[in-house]
Amino acid sequence: MKKRKYLLTGLGVAAFCALAILLALVWKTNRPSAEAGKKQVTVEVVHSDGAQVEFTYETDLEYLGELLKEEGLISGTESEYGLFVDTVDGETADYSLNGSWWRLSCNGTDAETGVDGVVLRDGDTYTWTYTVG
Repeated sequence: MKKRKYLLTGLGVAAFCALAILLALVWKTNRPSAEAGKKQVTVEVVHSDGAQVEFTYETDLEYLGELLKEEGLISGTESEYGLFVDTVDGETADYSLNGSWWRLSCNGTDAETGVDGVVLRDGDTYTWTYTVG
């Protein structure tokens, strides 16, 4: 009975490890890869009053966050999860004050990661929209 219990426990641990390795491989093969070389991207900002501003950048950088921080277009609070953006183009959104926040979209689709994880691609358009609620 004891040998059977150890065998089942060992099989369970082995299955768990195999599943963890499989999930890691799937994540690694499906994550967005950075595009090397010079890229031209557009960043649009839609302010709280509806005013729209457009910026065009040429860069060798790989991620949107590093570009926009370097250009001084965004700021916020760094955490273990990356940059939490609260200010874009000089306008601050304060969720605790009025439920406002900055929504980031890439080519018209909401970003799937934070700004630090958005891979720059030549010709892409990134939009920051001041949002309430």
